[in-house]
Amino acid sequence: MKVFIGYVSLSGNTEKMAINIKNRMMAVGCEVYMERLDTVEVDTLKDFDLAFIGLYTWNQDDLPYEAHEFYEELDQADFPGGKVAFFGAGDAIHILSAKMKICGFTVYDRVLKMEQETPAHDQCEDFADQALSWGSKRMKWRFILTNLMQNNPKYQRPPIC
Repeated sequence: MKVFIGYVSLSGNTEKMAINIKNRMMAVGCEVYMERLDTVEVDTLKDFDLAFIGLYTWNQDDLPYEAHEFYEELDQADFPGGKVAFFGAGDAIHILSAKMKICGFTVYDRVLKMEQETPAHDQCEDFADQALSWGSKRMKWRFILTNLMQNNPKYQRPPIC
């Protein structure tokens, strides 16, 4: 499965989240391409099965300036059904998410959002696993993820005494 991770980061927190998601996607066998969102055209998303988009929020409730061009390009996007999951901080996530829904993208209903501090590594991995399961068109990926989760102590239930 081909996964795109696009992000913009001011303090480095959103970038850390992107790296954690990237590492998790690579660990489960995905082909991953990660790039700063301000260097990517919207049409790039056509080549991927699933996209993760990470943003920080500027001025408490606005898109960061690095994401404005990407946001404007969405009006010319013509590939309905592209699957996108969001992570980052503040309301910028919801602004871009709403625009992508209007433009025909399928948006994962769960968001990995940081409030005061960057989510833990495990939270990023869990979010990535769940988004991949949601975004997978093929049952084989769900099977692979389930199998990996069953063999990972982190996901196993404690024995019942």
